[in-house]
Amino acid sequence: MNKNITSILNALEETPRILSELISEIDKEMIQKDIVKGKWTIHEHATHIAITDLHGFQERLLNFREKEKPKFTSLSGDNFEKGFYLHLNLEETIEDFYHVRQRTIELAKSLTKEDWEKEGIHPEYKKYTPYIMLRHLLMHDHNHLYKIEDMGFGIGHVK
Repeated sequence: MNKNITSILNALEETPRILSELISEIDKEMIQKDIVKGKWTIHEHATHIAITDLHGFQERLLNFREKEKPKFTSLSGDNFEKGFYLHLNLEETIEDFYHVRQRTIELAKSLTKEDWEKEGIHPEYKKYTPYIMLRHLLMHDHNHLYKIEDMGFGIGHVK
């Protein structure tokens, strides 16, 4: 595994801690408040981050490991029924996220040199490799963390 992959995995490993820290510092009455009209609440962003690995990224890593040229479909938080994320227990979901993310990292570390070089087919990417996928997951994490921070401590200007 090269140092770029290791850097991405190290950063991904930090997301559960950062998420937990952010949520613990936000006033409880803000967590489910509709801060940006028509957009997700802090609770929805937090639970979405925490379950994304289970609902796509772990399976994608397995596909890269097991298939020669895996084919993927788009993942979207909008694929779930309205209110899905609000019905998840925030504390339990974040606590479980530590173990879920560790499993994702273990799956990534189980890939061989040949697996890392594989290209999958993804409708939204010209090129899609395990590295690009994991970098995307990191950017996804940070996008939602930024929105949580803005809504919890800022003025809620991030849409």
